[in-house]
Amino acid sequence: MGKTKKLIELDNKALEILEKQAKLQKRSLKNYLEYTLEDTAMRYSEPSEAYKKMIDDMIKRDDEGKLKTYSWDEMKAEYGK
Repeated sequence: MGKTKKLIELDNKALEILEKQAKLQKRSLKNYLEYTLEDTAMRYSEPSEAYKKMIDDMIKRDDEGKLKTYSWDEMKAEYGK
């Protein structure tokens, strides 16, 4: 996958906030912005074929009554949290 440079303009307040977030993650502002934008873009992308297959399998198992689900209370009781 290639890379393209883009010039962006942000107001000073937004930059201050983003710089603080970058420091909290021990990243440079540039790296934080690139990571955040790429992560957001991936959320908009189509799920992978492996993920689609897994979801289709879960739907099939649910339709067949073979999918076991647990309530939040059952999970807390099981793992003590």
